[in-house]
Amino acid sequence: MKLRLLLLAFTLLFCANTYATHIVGGEFELRHIINYNYRLTLNLYFDDVNGSPGALDQSVTVNFFEKGTNRLMYSQVMPFRTRTPVNYTNIDCTVGELKTSKIVYFENIFLDPNRFNSPDGYYVTWERCCRNSTINNIINPESAAQTFYMEFPAVVKNGVFFQNSSPVLFPPLSDYACVNELFYFEFNGTDPDGDSLVYDMVTPLNGYTTPAMPVYTITPRPEPYPLISWLPGYSASTQVQGSPPMNIDRQTGQLTMRPNRKGLFVFGIRCQEYRNGKKIGEVRRDFQVLVLDCPTNETPAVAAREQGKKDFYNKGEVLRISPTDNRCIDVYFTDPDRAEFLALRARPVNFSRQDYSFQGPTSGIINQGTSTDSLKATLCFAECFDTEGKVYQMDLIVRDDGCSLPRQDTIRLSFVIEPVPNAAPTVALSTTERVFRVKNGDVLTFDALGFDADNDNVTITAAGQNFDLGSQGITFQSKTAAGQVSSPFRWDIDCRALQESYKIDFIVNTTVCGKTISRTETIEVRPDNTNNVPVISSDKQVTVFNLEVGETFEAKIFGKDIDLHALALQAAGDGFNLADVGMAFSSTGGEGSAEGTFKWVATCNGSQQSVMRVTFTLKETACAPSSDQQLVFEFRITAPNNAPTFTSDKNILVFDLELNEAFEANLFGRDIDLNALTMKATGDGFSLEEMGMSFNSQNANGTADGKFTWTANCLAADRGVLRVTFDLNEQACSPYPDQQITMEFRVKVPVIADYVPANIFTPNGDGLNDFFEIPALPKDFCTAQFASIKILNRWGKEVFASTSNNFKWDGKGVNDGVYFYVIDYQTTTYKGSVTIVR
Repeated sequence: MKLRLLLLAFTLLFCANTYATHIVGGEFELRHIINYNYRLTLNLYFDDVNGSPGALDQSVTVNFFEKGTNRLMYSQVMPFRTRTPVNYTNIDCTVGELKTSKIVYFENIFLDPNRFNSPDGYYVTWERCCRNSTINNIINPESAAQTFYMEFPAVVKNGVFFQNSSPVLFPPLSDYACVNELFYFEFNGTDPDGDSLVYDMVTPLNGYTTPAMPVYTITPRPEPYPLISWLPGYSASTQVQGSPPMNIDRQTGQLTMRPNRKGLFVFGIRCQEYRNGKKIGEVRRDFQVLVLDCPTNETPAVAAREQGKKDFYNKGEVLRISPTDNRCIDVYFTDPDRAEFLALRARPVNFSRQDYSFQGPTSGIINQGTSTDSLKATLCFAECFDTEGKVYQMDLIVRDDGCSLPRQDTIRLSFVIEPVPNAAPTVALSTTERVFRVKNGDVLTFDALGFDADNDNVTITAAGQNFDLGSQGITFQSKTAAGQVSSPFRWDIDCRALQESYKIDFIVNTTVCGKTISRTETIEVRPDNTNNVPVISSDKQVTVFNLEVGETFEAKIFGKDIDLHALALQAAGDGFNLADVGMAFSSTGGEGSAEGTFKWVATCNGSQQSVMRVTFTLKETACAPSSDQQLVFEFRITAPNNAPTFTSDKNILVFDLELNEAFEANLFGRDIDLNALTMKATGDGFSLEEMGMSFNSQNANGTADGKFTWTANCLAADRGVLRVTFDLNEQACSPYPDQQITMEFRVKVPVIADYVPANIFTPNGDGLNDFFEIPALPKDFCTAQFASIKILNRWGKEVFASTSNNFKWDGKGVNDGVYFYVIDYQTTTYKGSVTIVR
């Protein structure tokens, strides 16, 4: 086979056409990195045989468009990064006419969520001319360009980040196809986000670049892009003619064809990306396939038969392997070609188990001499292999190393394998009891045993139902042994174990062929909590007591328990602390009995409440104690009391005062019970200090004296009526309500009309009526402030002036006659006349 391959390669080297350009095909990839950062990659497949080195771009400029509007979003330059050869499936099939490189351009980009948020999505393109001139299925291939095209969704949907990476297509190979030979090629891809992928054949995009403009020198143009033009007999569904023509499986992405003519053919595939049943993107890849006339390569053959039997397996037969049968199958494989390499493999069809193996050679070279030979391998199933009653299928595949792709033969085995029998383990206890009634101090002990009739390893464990064994102080150790195992169980019963019933499972299990078989034995432990309720009592025949303040009360409290459990007595006030009201309780406790003494001298503290209750509680200490027992004493306190008296030295309580008039009142509180008295004064809607009022009191037991003083002022006059309330408070066990006296005040403000002076004076020195004056003229009238007085003659000339309200004019320097005066109180003026007569 290799000699024929060398002859084919020699022929192709002489027939190679050298005028093709460089583009074989390619596609985009978009990979999410973090947040809104991505890596955009352009894979370009370059014809190393016919492509011009000058056609290799050192950078490319790709263009982003909005899909709904075809608006150009922006352009991105991506530099050349790497160049690697595209390999053959079988390196021995290499021919000089077919050599391809993968050129990679990439750049990290930021897709701004404020821009890339259209629900219609986006697409990115790069256009380049030209394709190989030797392409045999399109018109004018040397003038045909390629548009690299990928669609992707918005990075934000409904205001939330939408993470997505494009599908990654399987790297292409430099394999060629042979005329009338079945050719298959994996064009499938993977999706980093787990999205569904669907494949179909599409006509490659040509775009707008030309030989005259191999790359854009004008504004990039959006879709729709022109398609390449097929030659007659070719179309999107028949891109390579044959039986069958080139086609792709929608789900697996596998390309298949049996071409009927040689040549170089371009084809296009599309991989569409779906999430939740909705398309979110697509990737297109253009590529080329070379079809050659290849030397004949015969198909290998494979056959199988059960080990130890004569007849070979026939298609459709179901092998049935019982537990006692040989679990191996002999596999024979051969090939008519001389010195042919063969390889055998097994591929499960409807199961995923891998517990089978081959013995003997699964690959090698046959027919190296003059005779025909074959290889033999033995397929053996593990002892634990079990089809669980179902028919399993397995393909035994033999393939050669023929060019361009290996030929292969497959035999599909159908078989049923029964498992090796395995007896279930058993569990036992060294006691026949399964329900245990226990008391405090009991010890529960026995052995737990596990058995396996097949002598497999058996493990015994114990587990509490809804509780942990360690929480109860239970000791039990899980153990494993072959065939038989034993482990002791011990539980020292204390109060923890007597709170409820417990169930414990003893479990034995064996694991054979990866399957665990378990058996369980369960015991129940029930507490025996027989307990009599303790009794609380006292030395009193009643529980309600009427006491007067100062009366002494004492009572004995008793607790008894016939089970002789530890008892303790406590006492507590209902809403108060015993010590706060002078109550005392002491007690002693013991096994089966408790005694306490309650003492109290009734005080006023007690009489503040109409009823006081003290609760005595008897507590039992036991594994399952009875509820607390209680005894309640109720106390009702009485304290006789006479009402205090409250008087003043005033016979009336309503007072009209002149402005600046001083006022004083004395108040007296008396109580024949000599209870503590307290006197205070408050203004009705004002503070005493605000009004310049003063109140002082002397408080004592049975007596309280208070003094109220005040000088009437303008502030009080402005308010109209003022009321001051005097309170007398009694501190007693059952106090009377506060006694009150209320005094009411009104302040009278003078007016200037009350101070009209004489309209004549005689300044003759006789000591009588020698001056013009207004005695006691106020300096202010609350709302008016004295400013000045001026005296004018009849011609308006000022003859006297003063800023004092206590002015005196002696008339010196002027003649007898009539003069006019003006008294200025700032807010108002008062005018009059006066006559001088000497």
